[in-house]
Amino acid sequence: MADVLRQSTLQLIGLLLATIVALALGGMVSSMIIGQINQGMAAAINQSGTLRMQSYRIAAAVADAGLSPAARRARLRVLAAEFEERLNSPRLTAMLGRADSDPVNLAYARVHTGWSADLRPTLAWMASAAASGPQYRAVRSAYLDLVDAFVDDIHALVHRLEERAEQRIRLLRLLQATALGLTLALVLVTLVLLRRRVTAPLADLLRCAGEIRQGDFSARVAWTGDDELGRLGAAMNRMTQDLSRLYQELEARIAAKTQDLARTNRSLELLYRTSRTLENMPLSVVTLQRVLLDLRGHLALAEVQLCLRGGLGIGGQQDLAADARSGVCICTEAGARSVRCTAPGDDHDPDSRGGANAPADLVASAATSWLALAVGEPDHRCGTLRVRLHPGQALAPWQQRLLTSVAGHLTTACRLQARVQEGRRLILHEERSSLARELHDSLAQSLSYLKIQATRLGAALDPAPDSRRPPAATGAAAMGAESPVGGGAKQDPALIPAVILAELRAGLASAYRQLRELLGTFRLRIDGTGLAGALTATVQEFRDRSDLEIVLGDQLPGDLLTANEEVHVLQIVREALSNVIRHARAGRVAVQLQRTTDGAVLVVIIDDGIGPGSAPPGRGHYGLMIMRERAASLGGSLEIAPGPAGGTRVCLRFRPRAG
Repeated sequence: MADVLRQSTLQLIGLLLATIVALALGGMVSSMIIGQINQGMAAAINQSGTLRMQSYRIAAAVADAGLSPAARRARLRVLAAEFEERLNSPRLTAMLGRADSDPVNLAYARVHTGWSADLRPTLAWMASAAASGPQYRAVRSAYLDLVDAFVDDIHALVHRLEERAEQRIRLLRLLQATALGLTLALVLVTLVLLRRRVTAPLADLLRCAGEIRQGDFSARVAWTGDDELGRLGAAMNRMTQDLSRLYQELEARIAAKTQDLARTNRSLELLYRTSRTLENMPLSVVTLQRVLLDLRGHLALAEVQLCLRGGLGIGGQQDLAADARSGVCICTEAGARSVRCTAPGDDHDPDSRGGANAPADLVASAATSWLALAVGEPDHRCGTLRVRLHPGQALAPWQQRLLTSVAGHLTTACRLQARVQEGRRLILHEERSSLARELHDSLAQSLSYLKIQATRLGAALDPAPDSRRPPAATGAAAMGAESPVGGGAKQDPALIPAVILAELRAGLASAYRQLRELLGTFRLRIDGTGLAGALTATVQEFRDRSDLEIVLGDQLPGDLLTANEEVHVLQIVREALSNVIRHARAGRVAVQLQRTTDGAVLVVIIDDGIGPGSAPPGRGHYGLMIMRERAASLGGSLEIAPGPAGGTRVCLRFRPRAG
């Protein structure tokens, strides 16, 4: 038990508090018990006091000579009955003890015996005898002598009752004082115990916690006993030691991470500057030198070389050379005007050493401190990025990753440069082809026709015409079409100049109309409504230009075709509608665009005209030839055949790039 109390402050404090509560409860219970026992003691003392008064009243009645004998006898009987009742009252008998030797019991017994044996028989004789005579007077005198001794016995009984009450009160006082003293002592002991084993250790723990909170992990708790707070102090000391060790480890890790983050931040800044430089500045020697100088300074490299294949068309190729002072070299790997940087141990080219299988595409030369990194994609090399290390220098993994990222940016820049050049060439070729097609299809034919007609006009106005070549036939044969003066019909020579002049005017009007169509073609744009909106506008345009009934059925998704494919499809539809208006003699045209089950795009133009000619396409059928060229550029085919119910059916079929 002592060991348990010594090791447990809570149990000891609990025991002390339980003892204090028990003492308090004991004092209260004893007060209640003694109060309960002492209840009625005052009534008993008062009752015994009335016995003395009643004794004197009886003695007064006996000695009163003014009463008649009858009245005296009656009064004595009443007073004797009252005394008997008061003597045997429960208020008095209840305070008697259980033991016969009890002082209160002995005093009460003397009073009761004196009354029963001496006073009551005397009063009974005096109440029944005559109130005169010497015997009566002798008995009365003896009774009065007995009354004083009897009153002394009653006084002794009252004194015993008072002593009994005082004893109980003294006992209650003693119990209360003992309980109070023990309670105060236990409270004092509890306060001392709390101060020594609770308050002081808690203050020590709070002090240690405050120092730890301020970052002082050298603080220790002095209270490390066997009780709860002592074990808590020992645990806090161990925790402080662990925190100190962890804090030191975390500081080391944070320092390392901070260094890594700073290095990563600098690397990201380098990559950002590289990206912005390559994006915002034209790809030239100056731009590449700026990137390589930044890379060399960031990685503390001895030398950096960038060898490009064929120069890639960058600006300032005539200035490609090494800069010995900056340690940066930009060269080309092929080309008559290229300058090649000389690097010792040039056998470390990734292509010749299997650089694609090396980690991070880095290939090191054992003979020299050179590292090579391929610039470009596996199937299309743009060049090689070479770096030379200082003696004893080695690249960390993050430096290798940084080199790879810079090479990726250079790859992207070179690829974009190549695409820009290729795009420019394609745009130039497409513009030239478009101009050639449109000029051959419109102005070339009209001007040729005017040239022939001018020749005919000169021949007609010649005073010695050539009888071997009729002018009208010559003009009709050249155009391959019916002419008012052709076909061998004989005309009036005087009317020939007027007819030729009319044809010249018609040709000029046709050339003007075709020129307007050409200008409309050049201004053709596909706006935000896409191919569907452009087709609707085209159909409405041809409706306004002719009496044709044109029906459009467009079932293609809006985002299926690319911009180039949409332009080619629109031009083919326009050329087909133009041919229908000029040659087919049709009244109705249907334009259908749909996607087949195999993913191909099908464009069908059907009219109810006279149908395609039986003669094969000649040199004048430039419209059909351009339509087939457009179909071939789409990777599809163009078929022109008779329609199922007559007329002509033009069918374009190709597979879109999105499919």
